[in-house]
Amino acid sequence: MKNLLGIYEKALPDLSWEERYRMAKDAGYDFIEISVDKNRLNKLDYTDEEIEEVKKAASRHGMSLETMTLSATRYFPLGDEEKREEGIKITKKAIVLAKKLGIRLIQLTAYDVFRLESTEKTRRLYREGIEEVLKFDEDYGILLAIEVLEDVPHFHTSKQLSSFIREISHPLLKEYADTGNVIYNDVDPVEDLKEGIDVIEAIHIKDAVHHDEHNVPYGEGKVDFEAVFDYLKEVNYQGYLVSECWYEEDYTPDIRFINDFIRRRML
Repeated sequence: MKNLLGIYEKALPDLSWEERYRMAKDAGYDFIEISVDKNRLNKLDYTDEEIEEVKKAASRHGMSLETMTLSATRYFPLGDEEKREEGIKITKKAIVLAKKLGIRLIQLTAYDVFRLESTEKTRRLYREGIEEVLKFDEDYGILLAIEVLEDVPHFHTSKQLSSFIREISHPLLKEYADTGNVIYNDVDPVEDLKEGIDVIEAIHIKDAVHHDEHNVPYGEGKVDFEAVFDYLKEVNYQGYLVSECWYEEDYTPDIRFINDFIRRRML
């Protein structure tokens, strides 16, 4: 396999971009997956000078700019009547930023609403929002990949999400799979990947147990990584792979160990 392996920005401490790229490179990664969450919305207003700083920091360490997670739309879901316009605005700004940075893929959230009841109407509004940002994106050409999410009942498996993506049938709309998010609901990651492999462009590689996918140490959860990578080799998967974990006050991920853990199974 010749897939690029990235590390999620939030797996690293809050450092300058120069220091982040140095740390990620030293640990063996090919790129950093840039995060735009509710606390990082300022990135969407980066000046040209700030954009150049990110690009030059990556280049100095021989790393590429590849993917972005747009998790901020969890709080501005595209199916929420009161918040969807802000969510659409945020998504369009993220597309513009990705183009300026040279990022090729943005991970979108699957939330039609957040902490509210999903209805036929909110799911319809979500679809309309996705179609609107896709139309906008046609001038930019950034892949938009919706992530399988453990807490979205109608999109918590690849079977569900890939069906939605095939129905829309737009060349810029893809799936972002996640080995941990499906284990959360006791779904076999390999069988799950099979359901959407034709539309999957990126995969979060993380461990998990039933009802817990947050910082479960690699190799200590229920994900059968050998089986996952055997399948990806079998189908000659050529998309992105990203280690998703979180650097927190009480948890420091060993990103070098994680890189080695994943790459041994990529071979």
